[in-house]
Amino acid sequence: MADEKTHKPKINVGEKDAQQEAPAPEAAEAKPAAGEGRSVGSALRDGMGVISAWVRRTFPGQEKAFWGALIGLVAAVVFLAVGPWPLVVIAVFVFVGVAAGQVLDGDPKIVNTLRHLFNRNSQ
Repeated sequence: MADEKTHKPKINVGEKDAQQEAPAPEAAEAKPAAGEGRSVGSALRDGMGVISAWVRRTFPGQEKAFWGALIGLVAAVVFLAVGPWPLVVIAVFVFVGVAAGQVLDGDPKIVNTLRHLFNRNSQ
């Protein structure tokens, strides 16, 4: 009785032909599957490309307004989450970090602008 309940595989003659037509394992290894063998940077670039294309299709001629609104939304959420004073401290640190990066790059635009603004002889 136990033999009646067990599933017995059926072998079809057509399966042998399908196995012979399958590509060789070397050919399958030559092409990585989607998402394999890609760096994080290329995956991020691809994702941003898809998002940018969607924004261009959905908001034609208003892409910069969309990105501005999105940045404003993120800024508002951060402002409400951390409060005004921590946000000011974060903004100051980011500003100083950008200025330091410009100095290290050899193009200190922010430092030069601050020197010009606070120079007593520039009146």
